[in-house]
Amino acid sequence: MAEKPGSTVSMADIARLAGVSESTVSRALNNNPAINIDTRERIHQLAHKLNYRMNMGARNLRLRRTHTIAVVINTEIHTGQSFTDPFMMDMISTIADELNRAGYSLLFASTALNRKDWHTHLIASRRADGIIIIGAGKYDLPLKTLYASGDPLVVWGSVNEDVDYCVVGSDNVQGGRLATEYLLRRGCRRIAFLGDIRHPEISDRQQGYLNALQEAGLEPVAEKLLLKSFRFESAQDHMAALLTQAGGLTFDGLVTASDMVAMGSIKALQNLGYRVPEDVSVVGYDDIPMANVYTPALTTVRQDIERGARTLVKKVLAQVKEQKVRSTTLPVKLIQRES
Repeated sequence: MAEKPGSTVSMADIARLAGVSESTVSRALNNNPAINIDTRERIHQLAHKLNYRMNMGARNLRLRRTHTIAVVINTEIHTGQSFTDPFMMDMISTIADELNRAGYSLLFASTALNRKDWHTHLIASRRADGIIIIGAGKYDLPLKTLYASGDPLVVWGSVNEDVDYCVVGSDNVQGGRLATEYLLRRGCRRIAFLGDIRHPEISDRQQGYLNALQEAGLEPVAEKLLLKSFRFESAQDHMAALLTQAGGLTFDGLVTASDMVAMGSIKALQNLGYRVPEDVSVVGYDDIPMANVYTPALTTVRQDIERGARTLVKKVLAQVKEQKVRSTTLPVKLIQRES
């Protein structure tokens, strides 16, 4: 493509020829280290060949800070883990407080990742300077796309070596292990796990559960315990159906993916005449405020939600200032109560 007399080469032209997004071109032309050196050099060469001149007025407008950070809950609607989930409410409220202390506002965008133009909607349109995403979800391609664009991004999720973007999360493998080891100490020998292991965080919790059973020389309970929702009602219905189909209890201990799942399971067990913890011991995950006042009071694995929220804010604001950040794994703790 040669520049025609009187024509104006746009950033979109370079992006199309380079096979990248406009935001990647912008970052490359500004020598942003988030864009790898080969891509930067290729884009600089294209810009030079096409006699592209950056519109400095437009650049300054793009770099104008909104002092707003978007917070996105990356879950599917049917899972029930939305803004009203107690865990989410605690996390988002602490994020809002931390942003306020830093002089930033919070833009809550619960459906942003369902939009095909979600990146433009939040960043390119300058509605926010960066994004905090709660939950990597089952499919993290949008997160990888956003990271590749060089925009400030931090995700609450499962920290692992397979992703390049910044992740803050609890030690979920250790959490699953702590829950299972507690049930083993109580004398449980047929321990089941309930949760949707298609989510990386839940999969890690299950891995901790499996590790603890293996070390104890025990096999996991082979039941249909793949729960596709975090809702109390869904867990209650699922557990009731499972017990009815099995003709009774097939396990004496239950490790669950969240406190809401644990509470729903306990309700189903109680409705069918089983006693918790006498007939089956149950361990939740998160330690939401309701856990201590539920009947029976819920034994659970505590995630440090406040520390997690503060860390998310710290890391996204560091990226806004073009500082490099690393993923962080936070410790968990078993809270022993009555279940």
